[in-house]
Amino acid sequence: MDRRNTLLAIVSTLILTACASSKISTVPVVGGVTHSVKSIAMAPDGGLLADAVAVDLSNRGFNIIDSATTSRMMVRLNLNEVEITRPEGLAKLRDQGIDAFLTVRAAAGYDQQPTSASARINSTHTGRVLAGITWQNGWGGQAGSIADRQHRKGLAEAATEIADALAKNIRAN
Repeated sequence: MDRRNTLLAIVSTLILTACASSKISTVPVVGGVTHSVKSIAMAPDGGLLADAVAVDLSNRGFNIIDSATTSRMMVRLNLNEVEITRPEGLAKLRDQGIDAFLTVRAAAGYDQQPTSASARINSTHTGRVLAGITWQNGWGGQAGSIADRQHRKGLAEAATEIADALAKNIRAN
């Protein structure tokens, strides 16, 4: 009986340690925010996860300028995607009443769920990063297994975790 209990304990330990939930790493921001952040413009090429993060930030009280509006604004201001993140481009956004610029990049996994993502919010006043995070989806066992599907988060859950971290960092500064 002792041998059976020992074997059960080892198998249980292996199962529990072979799984991981999603993880977020935050970029430490030095100096804090010197202005309030109310209006955030989305990068034009963010994709579905960026849209979902923006919806979550909007639900937290931020005024979000969607990617299509940002794109039209860039055309009006004669800016391309490289210039928009430079100090001169951010200053042009600031002149339009925008406090920050949101960039989200994501990679999808075998199941089309987000596998990893990075997000950052830059100040249009200073150009500095106000909040930056990396996010990694959970996993469990072999890809596609029941354990793996139970640990992986979908688009909405990933967006909520990312928006929580970004909003916390903006308000903490």
